[in-house]
Amino acid sequence: MLLRPISRRLQCCRRAFATTAAYREVETEAPPLLARFRNDMKGALKAKDRTRLNVLRAILTEITVLEKRSQPVQTEAQLHKLLEKRQNTCKAAAEEFQKADREDLVSKENEQIDVLQEYMDDSPTLSTDETVLAIQNLIRWMQTKGSNPSPKSDKKALRYLFQEGGALHGKMVDKSLVSRTFERLVNELPPWDPSMRAKSSYEQHGGRE
Repeated sequence: MLLRPISRRLQCCRRAFATTAAYREVETEAPPLLARFRNDMKGALKAKDRTRLNVLRAILTEITVLEKRSQPVQTEAQLHKLLEKRQNTCKAAAEEFQKADREDLVSKENEQIDVLQEYMDDSPTLSTDETVLAIQNLIRWMQTKGSNPSPKSDKKALRYLFQEGGALHGKMVDKSLVSRTFERLVNELPPWDPSMRAKSSYEQHGGRE
């Protein structure tokens, strides 16, 4: 008699484990730009493009180090910050070489800066319309929860957009623009009616509770 309930529990556990594993696999999918780095490195080896090869090796090495420190690069935004950091390092080095009258080394750093800029320009950026839509959906969700959106609540509210599962999580977007747009849209809202509640959830608007 007890075997059947236990068997059912085991089946449920297996299904839950399989679902969780599948979710994690999707969630930790590498950014498309990272796959391009690996492909471009092969091309740079064949073409004997030392500048691009050095840039890509440095970036991929840093990504590996971050993974070992349990800080994996999982989003385009994280990857873009890494490229920006590397570019700033090259710019600082170029300035120092310039002071030392080492034009040969300045030229090498500038070449790396150009390669990094190329990848940064190719990073997918969220359009203004997509950003506005995400904020509008957030405001609607706040209203369904009986909350009166106000410019003062933007920091707490916008946190939902950027956290894992939010509409802007891992996306290349100007956070100051998001804050200004939220304030503008909130100021354009009609007088708040606490009894007004729509039958929808934040998850339907591209976020999560």
